[in-house]
Amino acid sequence: MRKILTLLIALGLSSFAWADFDEGIEYELLKKAQPAPTDGKVEVIEFFSYACPHCYRFEPHIEKWKGTKSDNITFIHVPAVFSDSWEALARLYYAAEVLGVQEKMHPVIFEAMHGEGKQIRGFDGVKALFVANGISEEKLDQALNSFTVAAKTRRAKTMTKSYGIDSVPNIVVQGKYRTNGTLAQSHANVFNVVDFLAEKIEKEAK
Repeated sequence: MRKILTLLIALGLSSFAWADFDEGIEYELLKKAQPAPTDGKVEVIEFFSYACPHCYRFEPHIEKWKGTKSDNITFIHVPAVFSDSWEALARLYYAAEVLGVQEKMHPVIFEAMHGEGKQIRGFDGVKALFVANGISEEKLDQALNSFTVAAKTRRAKTMTKSYGIDSVPNIVVQGKYRTNGTLAQSHANVFNVVDFLAEKIEKEAK
């Protein structure tokens, strides 16, 4: 299958909808399964970081898929935490979420860091982005220092470790399966694999 997939990608057909993918090739089992929803929904988590240029390039594929994904799929971003600097970026993500501006600021932060090449170190460089988009520095500071953001960041750090995430971007489906651009052979093909896994999980639940 890998040879055929490589050929399709070379021909510009990476969005081809596969009827089947193989464990150990396009996706892998997590070493230890993690808790997943029991309400009939399929949970899809992207582990990412604003520090990661690959995550920046992956974003358009996420946005395209979100517009076509099944209503039975719940999609969640989780900022991976590998170091103190990445922990600070995770706090930034959750601060935007607490302020209700995550959808707005998520692409803005990515674009500033990787599209425009701005060197954002610490929160001072980021605050200007929030102020420029109508969020006061005072409100951002309150969110960054809130109990909620601290708790969410701790959970993201714990999830990064418990899910066995050692690179980003990585996609985990229903706390069981992992895929990424390397396994799927391209960023564009990742969500064909995700949709296949979501359908597989739904069939297994019946």
